[in-house]
Amino acid sequence: MTSVLVYAMYALVAALWVYALIDCIRTPAAHIRVLPKIGWLLAMLLLPVLGAIAWRNVGKRSAPVEGRPSTA
Repeated sequence: MTSVLVYAMYALVAALWVYALIDCIRTPAAHIRVLPKIGWLLAMLLLPVLGAIAWRNVGKRSAPVEGRPSTA
């Protein structure tokens, strides 16, 4: 039973990493914060878990919500 949970955790981490990598590649440069795109890609390649979490939380600007004026 424990090995199933371990494999599930590995699959979850791998899915997060693949999602973050593809999302970074597809995101226009104007929507990226803190580092340039190549910096984020290197961070995700060198530190897969931390890089993917940082990209998800810090790297990408959120899309503006319909009907709400933008502050940028």
